[in-house]
Amino acid sequence: MMETKFLQRRRFLKSTAATGIGLLILPSGTLSGANAPSNKLNVALIGTWGRGRAHHGPISSENVVALCDVDENKMAQAAKKFPNAKHYVDWRKCLEQKDLDAVICCTTDHTHAFVANWALNRDLHVFCEKPLGNTVEE
Repeated sequence: MMETKFLQRRRFLKSTAATGIGLLILPSGTLSGANAPSNKLNVALIGTWGRGRAHHGPISSENVVALCDVDENKMAQAAKKFPNAKHYVDWRKCLEQKDLDAVICCTTDHTHAFVANWALNRDLHVFCEKPLGNTVEE
């Protein structure tokens, strides 16, 4: 009986060691999958200054394709961080862009509902700063 336990333990250790070595040999990303460009969202940042600046870091791992702000000087500063993004002054023109997946709305409080509604009507994902609306109707 003792001989059988010893052999089972030895077999377990061999198989575990072989599996561990196999995992070390695999290139990183083989098991989790490589991070393909198609895994990134095409994001529009509407309102690039104030609260919008707080999102520059978190969205830098995504594909920021559009920046929108009424203050072109502030938008130019955000464009340094996202040089490939198109620039818009009018958020309605920004939301007409075909390749968008998501919108981050950091505009002034009284425009949140308008931007969010337009984006949602285009079946886009929306992250909106609070408040989403100023009235129940919005």
